[in-house]
Amino acid sequence: MTFQANYFDGLSSRAKPVLVRVAEHAKNITFEAEGEKFSFNLIDLNVQAKLGAAKRLIDLPNGGKLEAFDISELEAVIPTKASAFWRELHYLENHLGWVLVALAATIFAGWLFLQFGVPKLAEYVAKATPPAMEEKLGEQALQGLDSSVGYFSPSKADPTRKASITSALNNMCVALKDCPKYRLEFREGGVIGANAFALPGGIIVVTDEIITLSKNDTEIVAVLAHEMGHVKMRHALRQSLQGMLSGLILAAVTGDVSSIGSGLPAVLMQMRYSREHETEADMFALNAMQKACLPPKAFADILQRLEAQMRDVNEKGGDNKKGSNDKIAGNAHTQNADAISEMLSSHPDTLTRIKLFLEAKQNCN
Repeated sequence: MTFQANYFDGLSSRAKPVLVRVAEHAKNITFEAEGEKFSFNLIDLNVQAKLGAAKRLIDLPNGGKLEAFDISELEAVIPTKASAFWRELHYLENHLGWVLVALAATIFAGWLFLQFGVPKLAEYVAKATPPAMEEKLGEQALQGLDSSVGYFSPSKADPTRKASITSALNNMCVALKDCPKYRLEFREGGVIGANAFALPGGIIVVTDEIITLSKNDTEIVAVLAHEMGHVKMRHALRQSLQGMLSGLILAAVTGDVSSIGSGLPAVLMQMRYSREHETEADMFALNAMQKACLPPKAFADILQRLEAQMRDVNEKGGDNKKGSNDKIAGNAHTQNADAISEMLSSHPDTLTRIKLFLEAKQNCN
């Protein structure tokens, strides 16, 4: 039994045409290349798997290779479980129907991992991240948001009002006795508008616009209590990690790394908290307000007022619209003037959430 092949000695790229003899009784192959004779035991050969209609490759123990279109004579005398597997795989990859099925299965598996696997992985990584590293991450994010090309400007709110809000939030934490480490930052929101949200490391940002929208400090404290729930559960870090992990996975699949180079501030401003995270933050806020003897209704009041403001903006239209986002839900805002509150638009159960605070009783015990 013989077959034609090209021999590569592993030292040069020049192919040497050879006639390979397969000796079943001797369990070896032999061939002659440029006057030099070669003999190799069948057991020492590594026949690489088929790849479409490409030539087959046979790895030789001397570091060389044989390349041939038809090696059926050789495969007939060295049957292995592995070769049977690869024969089946070769059959599948050469039939379009099975290729499409495999492609659909791969896409579905990737979607499942991005949808469920990445959040779990982000949660694990967040729990393993040292607080000092998370704080540094939050500082860098805030610097990016404060930069000349960022979202924020220095706060112009009344210093007395800001001091009053800071004091009220501190009093709530004294009553709660379970507040995470946090740092309150005031900023003019600009295109972000009425907004409050948490960055990694316990930095909570509140904008002048939401202070103006509120009727009293209790409403702002209710908003900040919700954000403190995100800080407590490290949601901001988990969501930013989730966004970056998803970007890395997509970059690995597509080969395009530019999509993950926009920076952490952009990731944070475009992230959306899951309903589970929102529920956890809501329950933290409700518990904190009840323990601090604050009316839970204040939280519902400011959300309803924000919704009404957004409705008015959308009804007026025009180029002078000012889009604002209720980042209480930890959702993103863009510069689109038609944008409405992300919490109210992306959470169909908003009325249920508001109802929870409207029905909760003020507990002063």
